[in-house]
Amino acid sequence: MKLVRIPFLLFVLPAGLAWIIPAAQCAGLYARTSILHGEWWRLWTGHWVHFSASHLAWNLAVLLGAGACLERRHPGLLLVFTVIAAPLISLTLMLGEPAMQTYGGLSGLATGAVVLLALTELDRDSRDRAWGWGLLILVVAKIAFDATQTSTLFAGFGTQAVRSSVLAHAAGAAAAFGFNFVRRIDPRFVPDQPAPIQTP
Repeated sequence: MKLVRIPFLLFVLPAGLAWIIPAAQCAGLYARTSILHGEWWRLWTGHWVHFSASHLAWNLAVLLGAGACLERRHPGLLLVFTVIAAPLISLTLMLGEPAMQTYGGLSGLATGAVVLLALTELDRDSRDRAWGWGLLILVVAKIAFDATQTSTLFAGFGTQAVRSSVLAHAAGAAAAFGFNFVRRIDPRFVPDQPAPIQTP
């Protein structure tokens, strides 16, 4: 249970509350005009607002899995990454997709978490490195699918008015690469305490 505590408190609980409380959805949604008028908290909170139960469930499933693995290997890393990556993804959307007036969902952060997990695995022994490369290949394949298709691979929105943001997923992946690079060259900036390896 300890491994899923941080992912649960960080993603499941706030996203679940945002899903069942309409006022929280309105106050937290990434809304470009509102952000430009000073409601900067939406750069973070917009990621926890979802547009369908399927959208919410798939994002949380990925984040619980990847998050638990990251907590096992590097306790605390997921929290630091999320705090930094969330506004970076939103700012990327502000600059890269000016026509996008609203955005919601944890998929950008979920992509980033999977990529960060893969990169940390590439620092380990040969077996884990193969798994890390496999995760990166899956992420690239998923982003390529989203970029070339009008429908989503997993989550359903129930309306053509809502579409997946390839840029958000790419921004999440890029944030993970940048975060891992800084973590490796300057541990003081991103404290990293790998969990001890248990032997029988």
